[in-house]
Amino acid sequence: MVELYNLAVIISVIVSVWLSGTNSHRTLFQNSVVSLSILAGVFFIFISSGLYFGWKLKDNVGHILHRERIRKYSDNVSLPDVSGFDPPDAGDGIGGAILSVILWFIITIVFAFLLYFLGFFFWAAILFFAAMLYWIFFRALRLVFKNSRKCKGDLLKSFAFGFFYSFLYISWIYGIIFLVNYLS
Repeated sequence: MVELYNLAVIISVIVSVWLSGTNSHRTLFQNSVVSLSILAGVFFIFISSGLYFGWKLKDNVGHILHRERIRKYSDNVSLPDVSGFDPPDAGDGIGGAILSVILWFIITIVFAFLLYFLGFFFWAAILFFAAMLYWIFFRALRLVFKNSRKCKGDLLKSFAFGFFYSFLYISWIYGIIFLVNYLS
């Protein structure tokens, strides 16, 4: 039931943002405020109806970001084949050939270490963003829906909690938009 409701919320937000932007030429600030207001309204309805119907969320995902998982993903980083890389010409003769081999060896080692550390950073960043999204979309909503026992069947209390949590989760984004508009 919750998945269908989430799908309806996503579709309604996309359609309402698209319809609000059709045949109108507004500034980025105005579009941001309109889109965020639509999102805030839909979020308020989602929270309030979830509280009213008594939805609960279970934490069955577990830990997303921990050392073993980062180490496992960083060990699977594959290095590209650099055998086709030709270093610059170091000269003619035996000295140039030896210098070319040494340069090729040094550049290969540098690229291998660079790709290893960039791959590790890339996977760590992906896992970090996944953990952030997990917390935002699951943990925060779980904190909200812990109040569903108090609000189940009580429309006024559901709207009060829905307004409070919607204000908490959306107001800082309004603050950023208005601050950026003020500073520019």
